[in-house]
Amino acid sequence: MTMLTPDEALYALLCKYLLKEADSIEQRWVNTWLQANSEHPVLLASLDKLLSTAPEQAVAGGMDTETAWRMLSERMELQRKGGGMDHRGMIGENGVTGEESVSGGEGVNGKESVSSRVDGSDSLELNNGMTHNESSQPKAPAKTLTRWMAAAAAVFLLISAGLWYIMHQNERQINYNGAQLVKLDDGTSIQLDPAAQLQVAPGFGKKDRKVNLKGKATFDVTTDASHPFIIDLGNQAITVLGTRFSVDNSSQLRVFIHSGKVKVTRQQDSVILTAGMLLQEDTSKQHFQVGAHISDVETRAVVFKDTPLREVLQTIHVLYHINVTADAALLELPVTGTYTGEPVKNVLDAIAYSTNANVINKGADYELRPQD
Repeated sequence: MTMLTPDEALYALLCKYLLKEADSIEQRWVNTWLQANSEHPVLLASLDKLLSTAPEQAVAGGMDTETAWRMLSERMELQRKGGGMDHRGMIGENGVTGEESVSGGEGVNGKESVSSRVDGSDSLELNNGMTHNESSQPKAPAKTLTRWMAAAAAVFLLISAGLWYIMHQNERQINYNGAQLVKLDDGTSIQLDPAAQLQVAPGFGKKDRKVNLKGKATFDVTTDASHPFIIDLGNQAITVLGTRFSVDNSSQLRVFIHSGKVKVTRQQDSVILTAGMLLQEDTSKQHFQVGAHISDVETRAVVFKDTPLREVLQTIHVLYHINVTADAALLELPVTGTYTGEPVKNVLDAIAYSTNANVINKGADYELRPQD
């Protein structure tokens, strides 16, 4: 019988799938395979691109498919004698080798498998019933060669170029501009604002996961401790292990943590932020300012529970962009309260009432003094 290696059987099945000649079992297997690894859709897209060029000419008769099939068969024989294709490791995990494999035995859900035999009569067939006599050398099916087999043979001639594209595509910088939801290969999603610019650095996911950001975006980062997620902001950088947070790098850096934990660095300085913290950069003083106990930045929603007045005033400063000073006797008093969308004067009046203080307006700023 003509035997296909798992890799070659996979390419033949994918060609059949792309040419819409796969049956329901084959379609279900390919759909499961696509979901098993983020690299698999990239491979399928590359094969589709190849099929739309040279393979299309082959199917139409512009290529000697008998010769191509013979070359493919010879390659199969070399594969059996000398080992698998160089790219086996790239596509083998969760979909090409192992239990759910294209190599005979149990496949998807432990039921059907994609046989590595062209004529696998007792398994999921790759050629809709086409069989060959058992022999040590495969015969070239000259006139009975189906359309998808011809395409598979043609794709084989270009597979090196296609694999090179797949293996090196993540070494190119990828740019995103304007309002859109960006989904990266590691599962991270990034919602960009209209004026935002995002660049995914070459080699993303190899040693780390680095991107560059200008403007405002919300990140939902997939956890991967061995590959830290790094946002390069120019003079600053944010290192993430897995969290959801918003970054505004338009004019003055602001970082708000919805959940998880991040580290923001600037030259030799760094600060750890956790959920509910808002960081902004004081460009005049060249340092970071951090407020806490914030549930939503956009609506200025804060929740204080026995929080020292010192921390409360720092949060108000970062959230409302004003300076509030207080008598030293007040700074350690506990403050409890929830405020959403309130003008700063209303918030200060409520705080002053709970701490037995008076609010003194000093131009654009405020001061809290103990009541007489």
